Amino acid sequence: MLLLTKWQTFDWLAVLVISMHFFGFWLMLWQPTSAFFVSLTPLNLMVSLFVMLYFHHPYSRQFLLSCLLMWVGGFLIELAGVQTGLVFGRYAYGSPLGVQLWQTPLIIGVNWLLLIYALASVVAHRQWTLWQKALFIGASMTLLDVLIEPFAIHFGLWHWYGSYPPLQNYLAWFVAGTLLAVIFLWLNQNALRGNRMATVVLLSQIVFFIAHDLIIFSKM
Repeated sequence: MLLLTKWQTFDWLAVLVISMHFFGFWLMLWQPTSAFFVSLTPLNLMVSLFVMLYFHHPYSRQFLLSCLLMWVGGFLIELAGVQTGLVFGRYAYGSPLGVQLWQTPLIIGVNWLLLIYALASVVAHRQWTLWQKALFIGASMTLLDVLIEPFAIHFGLWHWYGSYPPLQNYLAWFVAGTLLAVIFLWLNQNALRGNRMATVVLLSQIVFFIAHDLIIFSKM
């Protein structure tokens, strides 16, 4: 009975994640609701993360510590990037991402945690070395950033002091993503399991950003 309930819960929460991205996509395009639904981006990230973590197993203090480190590490990398311009290049965040500390949204660390955890779950059963997995995660995060940038710039989540993100931005994403993944994987050696909800979240995000990018570029 408990197993059946778990499967039913997965289906409903998968529908929730897909619906958030589907309706969010269209309502961001409709001018009367665009600004409001863009401002819900932090809520989307939090719900997506919590839904994934609901299906994580097993929990341990070390796993929770690794999640905290990913959140803090991602936030500090972004903080250094905003304050110095030496990490990703010169950029600044807009208001849609919510509460900021030193011009850096607190939610941005959640994005790093979400991506690292989701991608680590995807490769959990691969017979790869720790560094092979970490390099895959770093490269995948970089490719996702390529998809995210046009959307984020168009809707004012952040802006660059230049026409386009510099190559430095993508190199920094790859290096930082890989190094954080090494820490996360090392702290969770032999403890990570495949998480189907991670695949749902990742695919929803990929389709969401590709669809937005196609519309953005079609109007240029």
